[in-house]
Amino acid sequence: MHKTYDVLLKDIIKDVPPKFLKILTGYETGKFLDIQFPDVKLREPDLLVEVEDGNIVHIEIQSTEDKSITKRMYEYSALINSQFDRLPLQTLLYIGDKEISAIDSLTSRDVHYSYRYLDMKKIDCCELMQSDKPEDLVLAILCKTDNVDGTIKTIVGRISVLPPKEARDYCLKLLYLSNLKKLYNKVKREVDNMPITFDIRESEMFLDGKREGLLEGERKGILEGMLDIKYGSEGLELMDMARNIDDFEMLRILIKGSNTVEELRAAIIDRFK
Repeated sequence: MHKTYDVLLKDIIKDVPPKFLKILTGYETGKFLDIQFPDVKLREPDLLVEVEDGNIVHIEIQSTEDKSITKRMYEYSALINSQFDRLPLQTLLYIGDKEISAIDSLTSRDVHYSYRYLDMKKIDCCELMQSDKPEDLVLAILCKTDNVDGTIKTIVGRISVLPPKEARDYCLKLLYLSNLKKLYNKVKREVDNMPITFDIRESEMFLDGKREGLLEGERKGILEGMLDIKYGSEGLELMDMARNIDDFEMLRILIKGSNTVEELRAAIIDRFK
């Protein structure tokens, strides 16, 4: 379930929000590198960024506690070094609401390994609110604030002046992420007052009970509706491919983010091959 939050965060961060990237990496600009490490099992780091001074920055996103994460970070470090001949600068970004006991180093007689641990809810949202990028604004909902209602009002107000399609897309992302902080209802009240029109129920399908409770017929109906509305009969030709994929949330993100049927087909094949 929580993996879907990781997917959306990766999608937002890949748009290179400068303020948030600076908090994560110390750099405001960078080029994301898509890579998978071949082996008996496929290993794919969450985010890999080549920044302006040539450093490789690895960002791994966690929404729940994972006792094995330090070993995996160490393994990723070795694999990235092998691929690029550069040791990466690594950050584990925790986006969960509960406190966890983070272990961010490994030490033996000859090995001293560590990475940076960053808890999203301890980042001051004001740093992101200074940005003019909507990705930074949306991510601010997960950060620390002394005035929750005021922060939500400001974020939604600034999103509302975007072109209608962009405003709708960022509102849906904001609503979805707000559920991580149990702020969905507060955000929804503000979004309801926005001068744009979209079906708020679309965001509710993301929520745990709604999404996990979808029957197969409902899933099929939602996918068919999205494909038909966006691409017509040509889009519906992808249903045979889509209905055999269990990651319903990932499919929705791919459909929403695609521009053509062929682009969507290639994205599905690349993600689920």
